[in-house]
Amino acid sequence: MKENKLSFHMHLRQWLLFLLLVIPGVFCFLVCMYYALQDWEALQRAYANFERVAGTSSDMSTLFVAEAKQNIHRINLFADVVWALLGANIAAIGIHGLCVTSQRQR
Repeated sequence: MKENKLSFHMHLRQWLLFLLLVIPGVFCFLVCMYYALQDWEALQRAYANFERVAGTSSDMSTLFVAEAKQNIHRINLFADVVWALLGANIAAIGIHGLCVTSQRQR
């Protein structure tokens, strides 16, 4: 009876780890990487525009605007990747917890 109760609590802990850490962590990672890839493409376009403006225009205000636009995408990309890493860490903590609780069952 006591062993059955312990087994139930172990399975409950595993499900809680899976539902509260692994799934949200993987979801966060995937969503943030999706947006990071979109920001990467936008950064490539903005940087190409910045290079084109830097090579052809002598107007400093146009150059500053082009630089600001590519810096916006650069910062967004950085933030997206940081959030993706945070999601991956949360998922890794959950997976580690699953491994530790499954070793205790043996």
